[in-house]
Amino acid sequence: MDSGDTPLRQRAQNLWRRLRLTRREPWNWLAQNLAAALLPPGLLFHSWPLVVLSLAGVAAACLPLPLPPMEHTGAKRLAPRIETFIGLESAWLALPMTPRKKRQLWLLGLGAPLTALFLWLQDLGPIAIALAVWTLLAVRRRNIKDGITP
Repeated sequence: MDSGDTPLRQRAQNLWRRLRLTRREPWNWLAQNLAAALLPPGLLFHSWPLVVLSLAGVAAACLPLPLPPMEHTGAKRLAPRIETFIGLESAWLALPMTPRKKRQLWLLGLGAPLTALFLWLQDLGPIAIALAVWTLLAVRRRNIKDGITP
């Protein structure tokens, strides 16, 4: 243990590692994302039961789920796509902290609470403008990549 590591910090690091490992399990990943998808409608329609269900679902999916491998169930056709998304997520987490990744983290850290607030206030204008700007920037980036000058 380093001199800067306290028992509380060590416990937090162990918890973070366990959460990352369960997030890599296909059933946990699917359950967390499906539960998280309930949050925006819950906020938009001021439905406390839907918000609580969403948060409880995300929290419950952090625990190890005693389910058979996805390949042996009716969800086997989803398994390759889920594995691809898990791989992309793991690869992004493994990237070093570059200025681009810092920017992405800042946007996520500011954008998620602001989006939640705008959904709760039922003010969809700023969300629509943000999505339009994001789409236009993606088109611009693709055009530059294809050799089209903006």
